[in-house]
Amino acid sequence: MAIKIFQNKSKGLTEIKEIGGKKAFDYEKMIQTLVEKNIETIFPELEFVFTEFPLDELRIDSVAFNKESNSFVILEYKNIKHGGVIDQGMAYLDLLEDKREAFVLLYNNEKEKSLKMDDVEWDESKVIIIAPEFTPHQLRSANRTKDPIELYQIGRFEDDVITLQKIQKSKESSNKTKSKIKQIVRLGEYSEEDYLAGKYYKSSSPPTEHSKRLFKILKDKIIKKYPDLEIKQKSKYVGFYSPKDGSAICTIVVVRNNIEFCFSIRKKDVFPNIDFITYMVKPNGDKRGHWGLGDYITKINSESDIDRVVPLIEKVIISK
Repeated sequence: MAIKIFQNKSKGLTEIKEIGGKKAFDYEKMIQTLVEKNIETIFPELEFVFTEFPLDELRIDSVAFNKESNSFVILEYKNIKHGGVIDQGMAYLDLLEDKREAFVLLYNNEKEKSLKMDDVEWDESKVIIIAPEFTPHQLRSANRTKDPIELYQIGRFEDDVITLQKIQKSKESSNKTKSKIKQIVRLGEYSEEDYLAGKYYKSSSPPTEHSKRLFKILKDKIIKKYPDLEIKQKSKYVGFYSPKDGSAICTIVVVRNNIEFCFSIRKKDVFPNIDFITYMVKPNGDKRGHWGLGDYITKINSESDIDRVVPLIEKVIISK
């Protein structure tokens, strides 16, 4: 994980030395303050909400809100190797699940907004742990867990240079076919089989065989064209995520007779002249409700619709 940083000077490259040991970050608050004051620079999709949030005998370092996925993010900081970071991350995920009202109330009080429980994509909640270094045990534990816990290694160098490197989970192919297509699937508590059987639908009818067939064709074509994307099964949709930063790229909602396909991006004018894609934001700024992530949606009724949609995913990947 060692990083070398050089400065290009007239005489050639000069290495900027890393400040190691305890001098790098004398205390955790130093890392916390640095991240909180620059959170939208470090994580452009995040909005800072609150610092040192006490809840159920725990104290959360930072609470943030992901503006792209409409979900809460907890950030935890360590200035030394700490044995329980993964366990702590899992405890925070449980807290997000059990105390939803508390997080919504906190957000509304701090931001003076009227966020509703149903506006939040709770399946997209995650914990980010930032530290100068991690133990081999932590790295192995983070690699094996299916929970949305992300590790970032922070470094401090001379001349006030700060580095932040996401520790990527190793990619294991779950589909060792002749084509060697990689498919990383993290199901969590939901399964694709139960989703397609309608077990997570509360009021609507389960998908028909026609929509199930379209889903399988669409999913296979996305995997073949974008093999590095990570697949996550959620209760309301199937999501495809960037392996670089974990942000959503697109989501599939299988309804009774067709598929609602969402391009997971909120930037305006990404698809300005494509008539079969709807921008789900009204002129007054209000959003039209839907289950997928992002502000662009289209309906898929046939294989020809799939062939039109799949190449456009590249626009989202480039725009991130």
